[in-house]
Amino acid sequence: MNEIRIDIGVCTVLNINLTNVDFTDIEKIIFTVKNFPAVDSPVIIEREFTEPKMYKVIIQPEESLKLAHTAEFDFNKVLKDGTRLKMDDNGKVLLRKGVGDCIY
Repeated sequence: MNEIRIDIGVCTVLNINLTNVDFTDIEKIIFTVKNFPAVDSPVIIEREFTEPKMYKVIIQPEESLKLAHTAEFDFNKVLKDGTRLKMDDNGKVLLRKGVGDCIY
């Protein structure tokens, strides 16, 4: 299982590499973080990507403060016909308390 680390209360920069993804039939890829893997669990963080490149995603302090120790993330692809498909297994979010300010 993949893991990402998010610092609580400060900005966290995640580098998401989609350079090897073939976007021919894909409209977008959606990165989602929820506190629980249930369908009806509210989305805390969501970002969309539309082309194969390296993305710098900044998680804001306000978003990080809403996360629980049970948080998980996943990637879904939305095909051009609107079908949404899960791309891989869920990954675990490791939370770390942070102090300071946003510098990026």
